[in-house]
Amino acid sequence: MRLYAVKTGFIRIGGDLVDVALKALSEQNLSLDDNDVLVFASKIVAYAQGRIVKLDEVKPSRKAVKLAEKFSIRSELAELILREADAVYGGVEKAILTLKNHALTVNAGIDNKNAPLGYVALWPKNIKETAKKLREELFHKTGKKVAVMIIDSGLIPLVKGTVGLVLAVAGFKPIEDYRGLRDLYGKEVLITLHAVAEDLASAAHLLMGESSEETPIVLVKEAPLKFEDGVYSLEDLTLPHRECVFMKTFKAGC
Repeated sequence: MRLYAVKTGFIRIGGDLVDVALKALSEQNLSLDDNDVLVFASKIVAYAQGRIVKLDEVKPSRKAVKLAEKFSIRSELAELILREADAVYGGVEKAILTLKNHALTVNAGIDNKNAPLGYVALWPKNIKETAKKLREELFHKTGKKVAVMIIDSGLIPLVKGTVGLVLAVAGFKPIEDYRGLRDLYGKEVLITLHAVAEDLASAAHLLMGESSEETPIVLVKEAPLKFEDGVYSLEDLTLPHRECVFMKTFKAGC
């Protein structure tokens, strides 16, 4: 498998992501082939959708003010978290644990990193349909059946630092089911599902970086994936709470 960081420079609000990607690929002498994967950082998708909010234009509620005081964040940010999150569980200084689109994430995916001064970026809207449209537009403009993935930074409980988090996949199976197979000693695999999309997201996240790299797109070639026409989002990739070891334990502890 080969991965290439694609340098785009600044992305304009409302810009055409496919045109941006194809122009950047051409400038780096990179071509698209069938069964390549283009990985997009969620931040540039948010820019394309205009999901950038000026904090001074947000009016915080009393609930937001209390939340902000508790976790040492701006009340305007707390208000946006309350609006964007499906649930708020608690947190630590500067970071609130939330449920967003069926996934645990910090601050409902809201981030001020690589957003203009005084602004924050929200998670993209209609992420599943967005991934599907990006893939269709790439095929229309290049004639190549390229898979698409939209990712963000995520956390693993008790692990220091960020990893890649898949928000949407179009064009390959994101999970490989090992149940029923045999291990090296002939024992049947009982519960293992391999999150191949998450593995690939972390590989791409490594090249994208987390600050001023200007590489929000990664081209992946020869990935060991099962390519197909399915489209998946977090709702398709997350477990029901009753089957998740973390959520089940949290609720039992309460």
